[in-house]
Amino acid sequence: MTVAQLIEYLQTMPPDALVVTEGYEEGFDTIKKVSLTKVIDNPQKEWYTGEYMDSEETTAKQVVLLFADTKADKK
Repeated sequence: MTVAQLIEYLQTMPPDALVVTEGYEEGFDTIKKVSLTKVIDNPQKEWYTGEYMDSEETTAKQVVLLFADTKADKK
């Protein structure tokens, strides 16, 4: 995904939404998808898990999720 494409997607998102991406291990991949999702703080955060987790709770905050083009998707 290019900067121009990312800007186009982000212009359709709430301007005060937090931006997050998948996390684990190391390295970088390209962005393949942008979407809105709801998250809550991860109460059992470990070094290998994300700061947030999916949630449909009424207290969940809406965030912009950038999906990476991961190695698993290339199999």
